[in-house]
Amino acid sequence: MRSRFLLPLGLLIALLAGCAPPAPSSPSSASATATESVVMRPITEGGLPAAGFTVTEETTVTLDCGSASFDDRPSAVAVDDNIHACTPSSAFAVACWQDAAPGFVACYRDPWTTAVVRLPSTGSLPAATAPEQARPLGLLLSDGDRCLIRSGGVWNDLTEHPAWYGTYSCTEDGAVWAESADGIDRSGPRWTVRVAPISGGDPLTTREVVTAYFVGTAEG
Repeated sequence: MRSRFLLPLGLLIALLAGCAPPAPSSPSSASATATESVVMRPITEGGLPAAGFTVTEETTVTLDCGSASFDDRPSAVAVDDNIHACTPSSAFAVACWQDAAPGFVACYRDPWTTAVVRLPSTGSLPAATAPEQARPLGLLLSDGDRCLIRSGGVWNDLTEHPAWYGTYSCTEDGAVWAESADGIDRSGPRWTVRVAPISGGDPLTTREVVTAYFVGTAEG
C-alpha cells in the first residue's frame, strides 16, 4: 500500500510560488529611466553627407575653423576627432567637418533634423582632438522641451544666481543655467538640468534629461 502525504494548503501554495519565474523588473528601475545618449553621424570621413542626410549651401558668411585665428578648435559636442567649432558664433557652426569640396566645410546644427549646411571656410582644417567628455549638441527634456547648446552671444544674468551662466537655449523653458561646466548633472543614471527663462528673472526649475544628442563621423 502506497503512502500518501497530504500537504497543508498554505505550504503547497508557498512551494508553487517558489517555482514561479521571477517578476519582471519595475519600469521605474535605473536601466529603464537612464538618460539615453544618441550619436548623430551626418558626415563621412571623406566629407560627404551620410545616408539619409541632405546638404544645402550658405554663402553669406565665411567660417574660420582653425586655419587662421585658431590652431586647434575641436567641437565641444564631438565624440570623434577632426570635428571643429567655427567662428563667427552667429553662424552656429558648432560641429563642422572638412567638406569634400576644397574651401568649404559641412556643419550640423540640429539633432532633430537631417539637414547639413555647406559653408565657405578660410582654408583647410587642422587636426582637432575630441574632448574627453563631449557636451550634448541637443537635449530632450522630460517635459518635451528641446534645447540646443549655446554658441556665444550675450545673455542676461540670472537674478537668483548672478554668477551662473546660460549653456543651452530651449524652445519652451528658456535656457539651461550652469554654476560650472555645461550645467548637466550626470551624477545619476537620469541626468538633470536647471532651467529658467533667458531673461533670468524667474526661479530655477529642475528638469530630467530624456535624451542627449552628440555628434560623430560616419564611416565611408
